[in-house]
Amino acid sequence: MAKRSRTVGRKKGAAKKSKPRLTRTPTPAGAIPVVCSECYSDFLYVTSSDSKSVSCPACGHGGSVPESAEIQRLELAKASEKKAFMTAVVPGLLFLLFGLFYFMQLNSAGSTDALGPAMNYGLIGVTVLLFLITIIFAARYEKTRCEVYF
Repeated sequence: MAKRSRTVGRKKGAAKKSKPRLTRTPTPAGAIPVVCSECYSDFLYVTSSDSKSVSCPACGHGGSVPESAEIQRLELAKASEKKAFMTAVVPGLLFLLFGLFYFMQLNSAGSTDALGPAMNYGLIGVTVLLFLITIIFAARYEKTRCEVYF
């Protein structure tokens, strides 16, 4: 029998449909992320703007611009939030690295007896300690989070 030819849409190795790429624009300096209290959409409020009111680009909800002391407090809160995030991420990454190292050592040794009690309990202890430190710093990060609603 003769081979049937494929239709144009069913070609072997057809090109994948191209998905539209979302380009991320860089955030301007001095911008504060704000959440609209009406539609809960996020947008950036640029502190260097001269406007007297803030309006949501999604729903048009408007509000007054906060005073400069309040803006300064928000900027300090965002800076402390960023610092708390980094202090939570570092022990989390160390926890993952030590956990993977422990499993690699356990896998190459074959059993916990071949690994040795000092190495086994030492790696377990460090991994558990880093896990607890990660939980503490993650809770501290959640406590310092600052969301601005208007």
